[in-house]
Amino acid sequence: MKFKAHPTILPVALLLSLACGSGTPSAPVTPTQTSQLAASQLATPNSQFGIAGLIPRNFPNSSAADWTNLYETLPETGELLGAYTDWADSPETAGQIPAVVDTVFGLAPRYHFIPLIALGFFRDKPEGGLELSLALTNAEERAKFKHVAVAIVEKHQPSYLALGIEINRYYEHDPTGFDAFVTLYTETYEAVKAASPDTLVFPVFQYEMLHGGEFFAGDGQNPSQWELLDLFGERLDLVAFTTYPYLLYASPDDLPANYYAVIAEHTSRPIAFSEIGWPSAPFANAPDLPYGGSQDEQAAFVRRFFELANGLDLSLALWSFPHDPAGRINPAFLSISLRHNNGTSKPALAVWQEMIHSLP
Repeated sequence: MKFKAHPTILPVALLLSLACGSGTPSAPVTPTQTSQLAASQLATPNSQFGIAGLIPRNFPNSSAADWTNLYETLPETGELLGAYTDWADSPETAGQIPAVVDTVFGLAPRYHFIPLIALGFFRDKPEGGLELSLALTNAEERAKFKHVAVAIVEKHQPSYLALGIEINRYYEHDPTGFDAFVTLYTETYEAVKAASPDTLVFPVFQYEMLHGGEFFAGDGQNPSQWELLDLFGERLDLVAFTTYPYLLYASPDDLPANYYAVIAEHTSRPIAFSEIGWPSAPFANAPDLPYGGSQDEQAAFVRRFFELANGLDLSLALWSFPHDPAGRINPAFLSISLRHNNGTSKPALAVWQEMIHSLP
């Protein structure tokens, strides 16, 4: 059953501090300036898997032991760790590499993971709407954004660098301003590739919004946004998405067989899913709405995702998140992780492990 999303649940993105937005983790290990992944570890074969977000058990009251446990258990979900942060830790430090980036690259050799770095430039306001952390038409700030991206690749030579997170949400917020982002992306892409040709550079789109349909609004039809891909021309090393289909469908079985296959009708480039999620519990603040959520549903969706993605040129897929967060966050994302807040595994974790290890 398809249904229209309730406006109090949206927006989709969880730009949560330490996960998909701004903030820097208080990691128990301090990175060194010379601690970097070897070139062989930065190879980019197809179909890599992992987890998105720096959320340890008992978050937001995590201990040093909880942080260590987060990194020690990363191999259980794959080789990738998505570290998503705002492009600047503060207005005063704009132009400097965000601390979380140096942190994860400092920890990567010890815990044997490959970082996927994503730089955001807006966040959700509590009262609704978006708040930008980057003045897209300001030449000085544009230069600082470009400098940050180039500094990251010069220092760390990452396999992956995303410039912008769920950028079509900003397009809906300000279509005219989006043009300025596209030109900034183009300039930054060229500079990054000149400094680190092997780094895969791309923006991240929100899939359910890009796909379009009867959702994300109380009434009417939400148009598709596939034409946004064309604005980036040849400067998409991957076509990357976040995907949370439980905001559109009540059950994994309801997703149509071509739910992800239609991507191939709009691009021939490799595909990435930087965030994937399905809740393991109903939404506490929306008991009368048809949003699903159970541990069985979550486990079923893991299988369904791989079934629906079969046939795509899938470069990577990251599940959101290592552990359920707690506190004042969007309730749509309280239970989508593969482990409970206390660290206990959910059935979906075993299914995720089964699926990623059964693929060539």
